Amino acid sequence: MATDLCTPILLHRFVDELMAGLLPRAVSRKTIIVNQIDRDLELGADENLLAFVLWNLLDRAVNSTRDECIHIESAKNGDSTMIRFRNAGVYFYRTLSNNFRQVQHAAEELGGTISVDYTQETGCTTVALTLRAAWR
Repeated sequence: MATDLCTPILLHRFVDELMAGLLPRAVSRKTIIVNQIDRDLELGADENLLAFVLWNLLDRAVNSTRDECIHIESAKNGDSTMIRFRNAGVYFYRTLSNNFRQVQHAAEELGGTISVDYTQETGCTTVALTLRAAWR
């Protein structure tokens, strides 16, 4: 269940701040990160828990790519928020064994789930964090 320590977070700016710490590694891997989250999107969540989850997903995506472009998108479906990392790298699955249960548990504490989908035809891995009743 979602935590009681919810604060309003402008998601686009929040993700920009997380991306800044990963830019040197992304550049060294010739990977571009594009934040396509709506600039006005506000999310009510525990900031530290959300940062932990998003940082881990983005970090794993950067480590799983080389010469790629990672797109970070958001979508609203009813009372759910989806934050999606497209083209997270074909090796993203290999990173799931390294403490990924902690990331999943943190997502669950936020009231959310993490899904990973690989499309063989395009070689694209999409990772999505879906949070229920988190839109403000």
